[in-house]
Amino acid sequence: MSGRDRALVFDFDGLIADTEVLWLAVLRELYRSFSQELPHTRYVESIGGTLHDFDPFEDLAARCGTVSAAELEQRGESLYRNWMAYEAPLPGVRRLVADAKRRGLALGVASSSRRTSVLPHLQQFGLRDAFDVVVTMEDVSRTKPAPDLYLLAARQLGVDPSAVVAFEDSSRGVQAAKAAGAFCVAVPHILSRSHDFTAADRRLDSLSLFDMDDLSVITPDDV
Repeated sequence: MSGRDRALVFDFDGLIADTEVLWLAVLRELYRSFSQELPHTRYVESIGGTLHDFDPFEDLAARCGTVSAAELEQRGESLYRNWMAYEAPLPGVRRLVADAKRRGLALGVASSSRRTSVLPHLQQFGLRDAFDVVVTMEDVSRTKPAPDLYLLAARQLGVDPSAVVAFEDSSRGVQAAKAAGAFCVAVPHILSRSHDFTAADRRLDSLSLFDMDDLSVITPDDV
């Protein structure tokens, strides 16, 4: 398989951008401003999910009793945006995207985050136009670990889900990709290394280690 018969679909948080580590720093700062400590283990376990899995703003609001979760989220988002302005894509992202474009491969993003948390940063990195499709939590009724995001991305890209090579940094993301029938490459970051990645087809320490020539030996029979 080659060209538009095959698609690469990327998670965003922790895979294209180091947002998980940045959010950890933001939340720690927010908690400590109220003399509280972020429950680290709960946060790490929730990586790859949504606020429904663990909502730090609700948690901190309950601890303080003097400020609403909405106000805390606003403060956190403001701090995050300020710090995110200095971020760049993780190693290997630009090279992999550029190589895929040269080969005529379809490219997509499948993220459990809000659209407003993904599109502005793809634009910031100069990558928005590189992706044919960007699907986010607003586009589906179920986010990861459900397969909906990957199934939708494949449908919009015009490929069978088995022709998708998914790149994920969390166990929830891997579960979603595999449930959709995609070939999944796990690329854990420093916070998600403790996740269970046994379902992934391959595991790399960095996207920079992925060899595009490997696509020639990845077929639907591998999925």
